[in-house]
Amino acid sequence: MTAASEISVVPLGTGELSDQRWRMVEEIFHLSSSKQKFDSSDEKLRFLERWTGYYRQNEPQHFLLALAPDGRVAGYLSGCTDSRSARRLYSDIPYYAVFEDFFEAYPAHLHVNCHPEFRGRGVGTELVKAFIKECSACGLAGLHLVTSPGARNVSFYRRCGFDFSLSRTWRETELLFLAMALRILPGKGPGMAES
Repeated sequence: MTAASEISVVPLGTGELSDQRWRMVEEIFHLSSSKQKFDSSDEKLRFLERWTGYYRQNEPQHFLLALAPDGRVAGYLSGCTDSRSARRLYSDIPYYAVFEDFFEAYPAHLHVNCHPEFRGRGVGTELVKAFIKECSACGLAGLHLVTSPGARNVSFYRRCGFDFSLSRTWRETELLFLAMALRILPGKGPGMAES
């Protein structure tokens, strides 16, 4: 059984090795997704692209992989360090703009998925820690994610230190914004965007 201490976190990178690893990321994505039925392989590919394409193409250095000792991808984190400049995401994931007024205080965002075989072993926590370290080194004010209030990942992210939360509704769907301050903006408290 692989423990978190045996996991190495690396960026996706490019080249033949990243292509092999990308196939493992695809598997994890589809195993973790709430959508399991597709009318065609093209639809399945478009769904993957909608949720991962921006990060793979524009922020490969923040697309982090948790590697098991045998080289398998145990989990991944797709991260973005400047949500306000990631406008393409607004068309792929339209509800994202619902929380845009918090992007200055919490500019970075992330998504984490782990292979079912590696869940509950600290792999996701190691990925989040690595991304927090990157965001801190860049001097970012904070980071966030968007999920649903009843999602199983809420307790995981709270354990990781995401302590600011806010609910908003988009098209009759309740969304939950979870955030972590890395530094306080001058003259503002946590959760307050600078004017």
